[in-house]
Amino acid sequence: MSREILIVGSGFMGTSMAHALKNCDISCLETHQAYLATLRNLNIYKNVFSDVSDIEGKFELIIICTRQKDVLEHISYFSTKFPESLITDISSSKNFLQKADLPSNFISSHPICGSHKVGPEDAEPDLFEDKEVIIIDSAHHENLNKLESFWSSLGAKTTVMNFSEHDKNYALLSHFPHLFSFIYREILDEEDIDYKKFSGDSLKEILRLSEANEHLWNEIFLDNKDNLEQIKEKLKKKLL
Repeated sequence: MSREILIVGSGFMGTSMAHALKNCDISCLETHQAYLATLRNLNIYKNVFSDVSDIEGKFELIIICTRQKDVLEHISYFSTKFPESLITDISSSKNFLQKADLPSNFISSHPICGSHKVGPEDAEPDLFEDKEVIIIDSAHHENLNKLESFWSSLGAKTTVMNFSEHDKNYALLSHFPHLFSFIYREILDEEDIDYKKFSGDSLKEILRLSEANEHLWNEIFLDNKDNLEQIKEKLKKKLL
């Protein structure tokens, strides 16, 4: 019998996941009108729902792949409507979850992969192969094992961390490098220099991170602000 899975938000990450899943019946919720025709033409989804009220079925796993600002609302809705389903998200920072009253059928995830691309048409079936996925520590051992098994089925490796450990680590490993790239591009844009013409590959690599969705990353920066402030203070001391 095929596993029933619901992906909430089938942009680049969600649709990459759908491509990689084998022997599963996958449905998705997508409210972005520009994505809907693309999703239906891909022929990888059993059902494509354009309104949350239209969703019906029984799902073993629900994966929330939306903007961070919408995640808590989705957790509340889906945990109530589908209390037997295991629910996870893929948010890049976790402070906003640490402060929330989370349901017992929810465990948070963070796949350490991605792209500045956002649409389902750019999805990569091998995106999760040999990548690390961080799972946030939970007392719900049965669900934890199920979630680890799911990520393993995509070819990923899993590591368990707590909320604080995750945000401190990824402030250093991901969030601050992205913040620096965005700020550095702003500085260059303010200067009277054609940096695109005169720079080499090293500058292009530094600025590559700033090609990501600025609104999405602003949510991450604000959510993990305390850890980012600590890194900025350490940087000031090193520069002096």
